[in-house]
Amino acid sequence: MDAADPTADPTADPTADPTTLAGPAAPCPDGPSPTASPFTEHRADAHLPGWRETGAGRPLLLLHGWSVPGQAFAGQAALAQRGYRVIAPDHAGHGLSLRWRPAAGGTIAGLADGVAALIDALALRDAIVVGWSMGAMMAWELARGRSRSWLDGRVAAIGAIDMTPRLLTAPDWPHGLHGDYTATQAEQMAAQVRRHWHGMVPTVNAGLWAEGAEPPAHDAARVREWMTGCDAGVLAELWLDMARQDYRPTLRKAAVPLFCLYGARSRLYRPPLAAATVALQPALRVATIPGTGHSPHLERPQAFNAALLQMIGDPAQASAR
Repeated sequence: MDAADPTADPTADPTADPTTLAGPAAPCPDGPSPTASPFTEHRADAHLPGWRETGAGRPLLLLHGWSVPGQAFAGQAALAQRGYRVIAPDHAGHGLSLRWRPAAGGTIAGLADGVAALIDALALRDAIVVGWSMGAMMAWELARGRSRSWLDGRVAAIGAIDMTPRLLTAPDWPHGLHGDYTATQAEQMAAQVRRHWHGMVPTVNAGLWAEGAEPPAHDAARVREWMTGCDAGVLAELWLDMARQDYRPTLRKAAVPLFCLYGARSRLYRPPLAAATVALQPALRVATIPGTGHSPHLERPQAFNAALLQMIGDPAQASAR
């Protein structure tokens, strides 16, 4: 996820519409959440980040956001029933990869290297890669940093969940974080994360949910626990690197089909972001999840799943329509 500015049931029908988190938190050998998981989990090793997966069939690779590990995709485990192999890695400093580090360190490129290594290690073909917030930057980094020959056959489409291609605002881009975010604020944020991350968790957590609504207490507590288990030093490095990125050129010339899913009541990004992103790449497809904020897959997992299936052209979902 993208943080709020500090100064400012998984087996159910995925087209149904509950409004709470699906399923209990996943266990993590390096962090909190010692309860059951809808996924099979794999520890990180010297070469690969840790990951969790369920199902068999077409790969659906879900990349989590800043400070919230892959347990956040518990509600998408239901998509295994639609013929998808649902894979959710944990990136450096998070969950199953708490102590794992890519060669490139705490950078978006380094995390994308880990994702690419996992794609190759699992021999994934025709994968749908969907990144949430920071995870969207990793997915776009795959498109920017990998050759067309590497992408061909491996990655069929890239999706983003409630994310801007440029975190900082600029005269030609008023669609950054909160609509007004500067490099100085990013540096201040990273410094605060290093000094007292645990004290910041409640504020960061609040940025996840729909504006004008409070999440169920149990759900918010679960996400706070996941956040608290992250490595603050890595989070600070990643925040600074996100602020350096500008994926607008990548979207303009993307050779892979793109789509975006937005929360209709995001606290972090305003509705004009969708139109501005489509202006970068007119072929990009967009859907908005009503009643959700920055994390629609957490807030309304089955409504999100239905929208995702439409985006990726799921035959069963198309028949239902």
